[in-house]
Amino acid sequence: MIFNTWQFALFAIPFFLTYWLLPRQYRNLTLVAGGIVFYSASGVAYTLLIVGLAAATFFIGRAMANLPKERTRDRRGLLTLGVLLSVGALALFKYANLFVGSVNAIVPKAHLGALNWVVPLALSFFTFEFIHFLVDVYLGKIESVGARSFSEFALFFPTLVAGPIKRYQNFEPQSKNIERPHSLVVAANVYRVILGLAKKMIIADSMTPLTQPLLTPDPLYNHADYWIGMLAYTAKIYFDFTGYSDIAIGLAGLMGFSILENFDRPYWSRNISEFWRRWHISLSSWIRDYAFIPLGGSRQGNARTLLNLTAVMAIAGLWHGAAWHFVGWGLWHGAGLGAHRVWERSPAGARTAKLAGARWPSTALTFLFVAFGWVLFCCPTFDAAWKTFKELLGAHAF
Repeated sequence: MIFNTWQFALFAIPFFLTYWLLPRQYRNLTLVAGGIVFYSASGVAYTLLIVGLAAATFFIGRAMANLPKERTRDRRGLLTLGVLLSVGALALFKYANLFVGSVNAIVPKAHLGALNWVVPLALSFFTFEFIHFLVDVYLGKIESVGARSFSEFALFFPTLVAGPIKRYQNFEPQSKNIERPHSLVVAANVYRVILGLAKKMIIADSMTPLTQPLLTPDPLYNHADYWIGMLAYTAKIYFDFTGYSDIAIGLAGLMGFSILENFDRPYWSRNISEFWRRWHISLSSWIRDYAFIPLGGSRQGNARTLLNLTAVMAIAGLWHGAAWHFVGWGLWHGAGLGAHRVWERSPAGARTAKLAGARWPSTALTFLFVAFGWVLFCCPTFDAAWKTFKELLGAHAF
């Protein structure tokens, strides 16, 4: 059930009426039930999987919280178990076929059979939220879990499809006192939902035909077609993601919850590091807090920092999709982040940063770097991406 469908509208209208007309003590239960119904539209079996993972995450987290901090080994063992459960499910459903296909390509006689399983809706997002919860309980950043019930924890995960990636600490306090929003707040959130739908259905979807050269490179397309295709995809993916985030934030507001913003005009960024502080903020902050910093962050010298950047961006790319071209996209950005780090610490970089007229050229270069990166993200194979890059750079003329 997707937000921009009549099926969702037919589900949402009676849900919101029930949610606000029932007494306050039933709102949490209504929210959990509505989330399960919403998710079950994609498959009841996968709903059971997500509920099972959520239950395992909660009870492992509560067991960790109830253990004395001195029992470090036991707490670390529970953390490892919880993380492996979520990551294992993600690897099995989303990446097993990538592994099988790669082995078959490298070893032709292997003949490993594909699983052909459908990936549960939003499993990647759930995995990141469950890992965040477990890690923060382990670190002592979430202290109230020991006295919580699973039904209270279940409020954290009912209606997630494509972000933002929520943090339990921001979400849980709001569930204690869900108040009916003021009419002005309702109007603002309805406007946010309509804005998101417009971004998705009017702008993003209208860009789709223009992106065809990237999907199926062909000699029939000329140089301009590829540039139009790349720029169209750059617009499409932005309005797709921001449109969905607007809808999610607006719907959460109509239920009395406030979700943090997920985008902040990323294409106006002056460098690639700033871009990742503005693009899919909930994802980039998750990568920083739960992957980059645990690997050592930038505390162990430039060489290790560059390696960490490359590793976490490769993970970010693979998280987006089970294909090697997504890893290529992640490595593209990892290389960009590494190059920017070296440049900004060089004498030339320091001098350039002080130039009054440097903003517009640096913004344009960053935009082009990001746009070229979307070629790797959009093209279904490296071969298609290579052909597209050649056409974009005019190699056909030579």
